[in-house]
Amino acid sequence: MSTPRWMPRTAALLALALATGACTEDKPGGPDTPDGGETCAPANRNDEIRLGLAPACEGCHLAGNKPFFASLTAFENGLVYDERYVKRGDPENSLLVQMLEATAPGSYRQMPLGQRYDELVASGHVSLTIDQVKAWIRELPPPPGRLEVADPEAFTVRRLSAEELVVSLMDQLGLTLEDFVSTSDPNWRNKAYVVNGGKLFVWPGDWSPGISNEYVSDSRSVERYDALGGGNSLVYRKKDVGFGPSAAQTLVQMSQAWCARAVDKKSNTAVLRYVTLADTTAKNPDAVQKNLRALYLRMLGQPPSDAEAKQLFEQVYLPLEAQSTRLGWIGVCASLIRHPLWLTY
Repeated sequence: MSTPRWMPRTAALLALALATGACTEDKPGGPDTPDGGETCAPANRNDEIRLGLAPACEGCHLAGNKPFFASLTAFENGLVYDERYVKRGDPENSLLVQMLEATAPGSYRQMPLGQRYDELVASGHVSLTIDQVKAWIRELPPPPGRLEVADPEAFTVRRLSAEELVVSLMDQLGLTLEDFVSTSDPNWRNKAYVVNGGKLFVWPGDWSPGISNEYVSDSRSVERYDALGGGNSLVYRKKDVGFGPSAAQTLVQMSQAWCARAVDKKSNTAVLRYVTLADTTAKNPDAVQKNLRALYLRMLGQPPSDAEAKQLFEQVYLPLEAQSTRLGWIGVCASLIRHPLWLTY
């Protein structure tokens, strides 16, 4: 079976998504740059500090209600020129420095959570020192008369977080917690009891249910969530916004197993809306085509072009239908989950 053309583009698009908000080192452009000269070089001194802090901070502050590291504009508007965090010329009384030094007042004594910033510097995880941050604050020029505002036309993209992957898949595939864990026993949270062997159950360690970590007979449930880049507030582990081999491998396994669960689930029309497993291309070609297009729209949020529908049908569905219609629809479903449009936001 050949691979649809969008599959090789997935890694490239994800790399672009991460580069837009997670460029963490100076990479001058040149003839050898794959993108033809685009660079990760900081735009100014503030951007240099943003990129220097990013490896320690962007896991929690790339999105959400404090997306300081989403862009230089967000960094300057939300952090640099907000006196609640940075007091120009006075690093010792700047909350940013106090959090890096783990001496901040209030509930959040240190940032990032879990490991002190100076330990991250010592381990080589980040290269920007606290002294360099202090020097930057001492020399920080006044803000411009009018701070730059976000460009509504700008192209921004990020990959889905681990939470979004889990919740979106459950919703789109018509699955619920009961499809993975038996909740019929009133004491189920305290028992290592999982239906269907718990195959490819993915759940975060600090979400309820499961906070006791005793009810999951498959210990890899939380490990899979971690591999997808999930954070864990109970052990002070921040989210991983990258998309490495572990995340890709877990998503491949998850897409295949969860699509199979959705196809096999009785009376579930999430995947098989216009067909049954008895409908083949030979018997009911119109229904097969209608279901394929409907599934594409459901998973990716837009209808396929004729070329995309033809490619999905000929390169994914037909070869697998030769074995069984069940495998055909599992394959189509799993391939859409690994599509760049599904993986990114």
